[in-house]
Amino acid sequence: MKKIAILLFCCLSALFATANDGVFYASGNQLIPITETDISVKKEVLTINRVGNHLEVTVYYEFFNPVGEKELLVGFEAKSPYNSSLDPFKVFPRHPHIRNFKVAMNGEPLTYDIANVEDGRYVNKKYQFSQYYSNGRFINWTPQQIEDTLAAWGDPPGLPIDYVYHFKAKFRPGLNIIYHTYDFDLSFSIGEEYYFPYVLTAANRWANHQIDDFLLLVNMGDRESFSIDPDFFQSPDEWRFLGKGKATAYGSPYPTEREVPVFHVQEGSLSFRKANFHPEGELYLRKSNTINYTFGDPDDAPSFTETLAKQYYFYSDLLAALRHEITNSLIPSDTDYEYNYDTIVTPDQRRILKNLPFAYRGYIFKDKALRDYFESTDWYLPNPEYDGNMDAFNAEERKWVEFWK
Repeated sequence: MKKIAILLFCCLSALFATANDGVFYASGNQLIPITETDISVKKEVLTINRVGNHLEVTVYYEFFNPVGEKELLVGFEAKSPYNSSLDPFKVFPRHPHIRNFKVAMNGEPLTYDIANVEDGRYVNKKYQFSQYYSNGRFINWTPQQIEDTLAAWGDPPGLPIDYVYHFKAKFRPGLNIIYHTYDFDLSFSIGEEYYFPYVLTAANRWANHQIDDFLLLVNMGDRESFSIDPDFFQSPDEWRFLGKGKATAYGSPYPTEREVPVFHVQEGSLSFRKANFHPEGELYLRKSNTINYTFGDPDDAPSFTETLAKQYYFYSDLLAALRHEITNSLIPSDTDYEYNYDTIVTPDQRRILKNLPFAYRGYIFKDKALRDYFESTDWYLPNPEYDGNMDAFNAEERKWVEFWK
């Protein structure tokens, strides 16, 4: 069997750092009090929903104010883009990759401003923001400071600023509800189809230094495999599939650290819930996938079927890998289906490829060879309710099945 190496690796060494061949767009962050407060977080529902190449984030908060009515300056902190090839002055003053930022309190929309402040630092796996608010005002960077930085650094991949979206919130005595939404582009790197960091530890800045009732909902789409670093949880058993899926583990990308679970979602979403949640780490979600293909010594490369066994793959990515073996070109093409892959794909592999859309939905194969192969994969989950019909197939899946017949 000719071997096709699709090397999946993690090239980030810290939460907000990325290699020169990757792009970081934005991160998520908890709302935080800019100044000291006695207000606590009673409940939070954080919902992350993937739509194409961007994420929609919605957050529902219940805050408790123990005394009389008070006004508090509340903020949302976001890192500046990295390697995004933007004119530095166009990333000022508004974050270029955060859109539809909205916040409402007790049913009333609030207005906000944006401060551009010196960036923080990532120390011992915890992100520490700079002291950017003093004597009742934000210490903003100016266009001149950015110009001086560019002159001193030459052509930096990013700017040393953070964006602080801030608003005045009037808390009435007792329970208060804040609803917060925004969306932004998914970052990516040479070894990751996408990655998404979200700062959870910022929630510890509220008076109770925790979230009394925390619920995290992650919807990255059906037939999707992604990993979540175990920085704020101990075991994948703490997660629940809202639909059909299973978790596996791969070796840690960091030496001396525990394995990172991979969640294979056949259908639905994923949830994590914890009472008295005092996060000690951040949320880091990523999908290792496809981008880097290395061809060399076949003994060092996973076989074609071994590669398919690791996670759910996009059909276009699989086709690109096969085409690259023939043409030695990674440039996307609309004519991938016109190539003759019989020179590199065996008849057994062709049957596996043809049946991928059915296996992705959990079809239980009567053919023993197909059944044995798919049961050996990390992602396959039998679904007795699926009878193998193509009613829900999209145009790409129908074309895929027809091509491999």
